[in-house]
Amino acid sequence: MTTAGTSSGRTQSALLIPVPQADSVVGRWRLEHDPVAAAGVPAHVTLVVPWLPPSEISDDDLAELEAELADAAAFDFSLTRVDWFGRRVLWVAPEPVEPFLKLTHRLAERFSTPPWEDEFDEVVPHLTVAHASDGVELVPIAADVEARLPVRCRAAEVWVMIGGGGRWERRHRVGLRA
Repeated sequence: MTTAGTSSGRTQSALLIPVPQADSVVGRWRLEHDPVAAAGVPAHVTLVVPWLPPSEISDDDLAELEAELADAAAFDFSLTRVDWFGRRVLWVAPEPVEPFLKLTHRLAERFSTPPWEDEFDEVVPHLTVAHASDGVELVPIAADVEARLPVRCRAAEVWVMIGGGGRWERRHRVGLRA
């Protein structure tokens, strides 16, 4: 079992879309093999992480986030297949990916917070299922999840979450237009 905390181990914030419809398929595996799940982060697709430094997030920032998302519509998507980052991270792909990419780029530009601090050349919207750790074989987990796909989902909210190294908490949520 992994240890609870932020994936980076530092205090940070994130903008994400919760995906409660995925819990019946990935919830058990996430709790066992994804440190942020045990730390309070629901099944989700990340839009921007890190976002703003948690100690600096003001009511004005949250109001600006709400204003930026005021015209953003809720959307349907499906979790359709499992995939991998190397052989260390197992994830599920949402389709279509375009609405996630549009929101990510829009929010990153508005707040000057590039996703994953521009560490990666490409943003890949995904729902993390499990991280490999000593002695854990993820292939059987991938087979279990794959057999239970697709999962139909609706992106209805964007959450601001704050992780303090041990626990994550929802700080704010913004509903997407129905």
